Amino acid sequence: MPPKPSHRKRNLLLAALAALAVWVAVDLATGAGTWSAVGRYTANLLGSAGPTRDLARSIGLGAGPKGRRIELRVWDWWSPATTEAYETYFNELERRFEAAHPDVDVVFQAIPFGNYQQKLATGMIGRNPPDVLQVSVSWAQGLYRRGMIRPLNEFVDATPDLQPDKFMSSAWYHNHVDGTVFGIPHIVDAACLLWNLDMLREDPGLHFMFERDPDGKPDFTRIRFDAIRDWDHFRRIVKRLHRPASPGGKDKTRYGFIMNAYSMGARSYMPWAATNGVDLQDRAGTRATFDNPAGTEALQFMIDVVYKDGVCPPFTRDIESHGPFQRREVACAMAGTFSGKYIYRNTNWGRFGMTAFPPGPRGKGQRTIAWANMMAISSRCKRPELAWEYIRMVAGPEAAALRLKVLKMNSPRLDFYGGDAWADKVREYPFMHNMQRVCAAGAPIYHTETQAVRDEMRPVMEYLMLNWKDVEAGKGDYTDPADALGEIAERINKVYDRYNRNLAGWSRPTGADDGGKR
Repeated sequence: MPPKPSHRKRNLLLAALAALAVWVAVDLATGAGTWSAVGRYTANLLGSAGPTRDLARSIGLGAGPKGRRIELRVWDWWSPATTEAYETYFNELERRFEAAHPDVDVVFQAIPFGNYQQKLATGMIGRNPPDVLQVSVSWAQGLYRRGMIRPLNEFVDATPDLQPDKFMSSAWYHNHVDGTVFGIPHIVDAACLLWNLDMLREDPGLHFMFERDPDGKPDFTRIRFDAIRDWDHFRRIVKRLHRPASPGGKDKTRYGFIMNAYSMGARSYMPWAATNGVDLQDRAGTRATFDNPAGTEALQFMIDVVYKDGVCPPFTRDIESHGPFQRREVACAMAGTFSGKYIYRNTNWGRFGMTAFPPGPRGKGQRTIAWANMMAISSRCKRPELAWEYIRMVAGPEAAALRLKVLKMNSPRLDFYGGDAWADKVREYPFMHNMQRVCAAGAPIYHTETQAVRDEMRPVMEYLMLNWKDVEAGKGDYTDPADALGEIAERINKVYDRYNRNLAGWSRPTGADDGGKR
């Protein structure tokens, strides 16, 4: 039966709108400036969604040629529309995988990080759930326990190149529970200290902090990984780097260190706590483990750097360490190993170095906190063998080399650091010199109900840092740092109790315990 006239009109209108949308996307995607990013986003959207997909492909826009019969849906918060580098990276992943699997069409779907869990929860009960997805350490264990991602042991056991001993131990922590592997790490990051090397070079008394050339002279492009011996040494160094403005002069104060009280929480506290032998939580996510003398010492140390040493800028609500550091207003800042590429991109300045955090009185060696996001297979994936082939590619050495080349990212793989590609990149960007050792020195970041934990920790930490003078004088809401940490631990333990009660009520869907086979 021929379509009704009203249906024909509707179809013609939809086709016209789709054609117009594709034309706009092509026009924008080939433009420049701000519109270029809009064009890439629109092209990516039209090339992977709904009724515009086939039309987009027919003119060469979107992912892959026409006629693909098997779709492999890949979810990620990274997006080809973010920058040209990310567009290059995803295009190359798609090209390589489809070349090796000609009957497969890789379809990327970018989901904003803030909405990722919510979208995943609805997507898993929808018609087009993901097959493969990037998973954050913040929710990986919870997703597995809820049955949303599948066990991978059978695949790992059959894949020599993805065995645990191929990865940093700091990267192979959050991806398994009770012997079950549910994710394969493909990137690794860690908290670090950033140091302005020009400011260190100005002071001959600080030249011991630099690596040495073969002739024994300091290499002013590379800071030693263990340049700072301990907490007391750190305090002396940042005091020495601190330069108050001269009275009545036009020069500004150069601060030795920067710490942000507003929004302060686990990410600021945990690296210092880790250097004193403290974890924020137990592995199972049942109890906070930082409300003890070692944890108190770490918090008191942070307070003393600000209030006793006076080397930090005043707290303001818009303060963040990257901005003042890349403007060369501070000598040392807390950041992440991922920060270097963004600072260089923003300023074209790379005369800075990274170290881990020096040990506290109860700690041993340089430490920090580290995390490794991972690739996982959805429990609703109908072709897990194919999805695993994609993970093998993304977590393998060739894709690691691609991320280094295009995105300036390091890797959790141990074999990554022995090749010429890494050595060449470090020569090009010396601030990456210590990145491997910093990441390898990482204690595990907290990983259970992370947003709820941050929400409970932040207000107490903010209050303590902003009102320390009142607390010290006995006029505050807490008697001392131990009292504050005790309240934070009590709050977090309630979060964990609630989480574990809910966990007891969750049941893994059919097929999850047998490897997800349908």
